[in-house]
Amino acid sequence: MKVRNLWKRQLLITFCLFVFCFGTGCGQKGEAFQEVTLQETEQSLNETEKNKETEEIHDTTKTTSVYVYVCGAVNNTGVYELKKDARIYEAIECAGGLREDAALSAVNQAEYVSDGQQIYIPTQEEYNAGITSEMTVSSSTDSSDGKVHLNTATKDELKTLSGIGESRAESILAYRDSHGAFQSIEELMNVEGIKEGIYLKIKDQIAL
Repeated sequence: MKVRNLWKRQLLITFCLFVFCFGTGCGQKGEAFQEVTLQETEQSLNETEKNKETEEIHDTTKTTSVYVYVCGAVNNTGVYELKKDARIYEAIECAGGLREDAALSAVNQAEYVSDGQQIYIPTQEEYNAGITSEMTVSSSTDSSDGKVHLNTATKDELKTLSGIGESRAESILAYRDSHGAFQSIEELMNVEGIKEGIYLKIKDQIAL
């Protein structure tokens, strides 16, 4: 009887030790697993944040800068990088400012710049020649001649020309604003979108 009780006691002790050891082992493994999982999660979050910051920096650089070419009566002709919402006067400042012979009223310096824009500042002599040419044409040409005058025409008047739609009419006005009055009707071929073919179609319909 005593032997049987002793055997039961040893079995119970063995079982308790087994449960204790197994529980302790599982606890250590669980803690180790949780620690590894937390480290992996933190690393993944850090990489995500870094990628997001890189993308934001890239997008900001790509969308907030424009390049313009400033030439004519400025001190330092060249291509300059500006903020997307910069004005023409800021582009002129980047180019070292206006020369003494620049025509101050030839360009609207309060306008916004656009990417790839050429900003041409004429001299006062060039500007005066353009104004004189306009006045001479206006006073010596009958308004009923049926021709579209490049230096005074509105967008709607330009659109009456063969092959000149809204976009080309706007390009003509933009060129006139940037370069001053046209010096010859052939100069029209310098306007973006107007090549020799278009010019030959409308040369008899236009005048200065």
